[in-house]
Amino acid sequence: MNEVSFFLFMANHLVFHPIEIQHRPTLLPYLRKHSRTCDRTFTNEFCWQHHYGTRWTETNGWLVLRIHINGERRIAYIPLSQKENPQYDEIIPLLEEDADQNNQSLTLMSLNEEECDLIRKQCPDAFVFDRNRDFADYLYRAEDLRTLKGRKFAQKRNHVNKFKLLYSYHYEPITNKNIPDCLQLEEDWIAQHPHDESALAERSVIQLALNHFEELELIGGALYVEQQIIAFTYGSAINEEMFCTHVEKANIRFEGAYQMINQLFAQHLPDQYTLINREEDLGLEGLRKAKSSYEPVNMAYKASAVKITDEMRDIIRLWHIAFGETDLSVQTFLSRYYFEECALKEKVDGHVVSMAFMIPCHTPYGLGAYLYGIATLPDYQHQGLSSKLINHLLEKCKANGMAFSFLIPAEDSLVAYYNRFGYQTTETKPIFLCDMDLGTGDSEKDKILVLPLNETFLVKDLPETMSCTPML
Repeated sequence: MNEVSFFLFMANHLVFHPIEIQHRPTLLPYLRKHSRTCDRTFTNEFCWQHHYGTRWTETNGWLVLRIHINGERRIAYIPLSQKENPQYDEIIPLLEEDADQNNQSLTLMSLNEEECDLIRKQCPDAFVFDRNRDFADYLYRAEDLRTLKGRKFAQKRNHVNKFKLLYSYHYEPITNKNIPDCLQLEEDWIAQHPHDESALAERSVIQLALNHFEELELIGGALYVEQQIIAFTYGSAINEEMFCTHVEKANIRFEGAYQMINQLFAQHLPDQYTLINREEDLGLEGLRKAKSSYEPVNMAYKASAVKITDEMRDIIRLWHIAFGETDLSVQTFLSRYYFEECALKEKVDGHVVSMAFMIPCHTPYGLGAYLYGIATLPDYQHQGLSSKLINHLLEKCKANGMAFSFLIPAEDSLVAYYNRFGYQTTETKPIFLCDMDLGTGDSEKDKILVLPLNETFLVKDLPETMSCTPML
């Protein structure tokens, strides 16, 4: 490639960069335009970039953030424009080219409803969309968190009042003076949760944020009992009216510590912030219960969009013929769980006629391979196509060290068919920790067939219910 060709190549390709503190003035106007979510704060993008491999580029009036989800498994893009009526057909070809260079289907993420509508209008029938409840941010009235007035907050007030009776406390804003105390509390918290991978990832994020506290223009507070720090929290502005609380940590040995730091921090925020965003719950039951207990006034949803390929159109058609399900269900599946390495298809004349998918699931018994969406077009049934795909999927599962495979037969008549592969009947019902029904639609019928993939997994050890977290 000669010098002229090289510069022409670079002019038409996106070049991504790590996020540095000095980039904040460039990124902030894009992030704050029509923003309501924690994904669009400079603090989160800067502090979490090492975990997600976040990179950015600016081109022709667009800011693009490129993010790695679940390691290298999926790359997604957040395209942001400051224009009132952005033209997505300008940026999508460039994003598609970059995704293709990374052997990925184009995935957009963190889209609000207005952006989804524009993409549907400007790029008709080009994307499938998904709105995952697990990643919706909780929005609260700042006044509610400051005052805890009304019957719905009676329990919160009781915790706060008991804390005031039990302890001699004081609150102070986070400054360079008490940042070491906050870091020490975080280390103590990690020591109590040594096997929590998410907590370990968050530790480096907290350290980075506190070490750049003033440069990030963070606001935070620390709660002390006597001279001992027992809680701290901090956040940053999403826009002129909404503030985002990024982190809240407390020593639970002090009863009511979380409720106390929450209220005191809300009281000490500037009055301009009438709404407080406390981020998402990630589908974690305990976190969902805690966030819901503060009575959010709204949820800020974030949608994803995946560019449809010709192969995906074939899958959608086969899905409808085989299962008769709605557009929404197949779109959700394709948006979240469709990966080339986990999908096998049989084609005739370039079109998919048979398909089988595998969704890796974290379970208490190791990584499980959930076989799903197994179907063949009527004209190609009874030719062994599904059996061929299932055997190939199981070979891949064994090669990747998965503990077991499981599935839910759509009909009782299929049990004997799956028994031929070695699947055993159980009385175990799966509990999928996601907001998509991955079963038959009737939980009473959702008893799994199980195939051990290593010698240590014993079907007889399975309980009546088994929690399963599908990998995105």
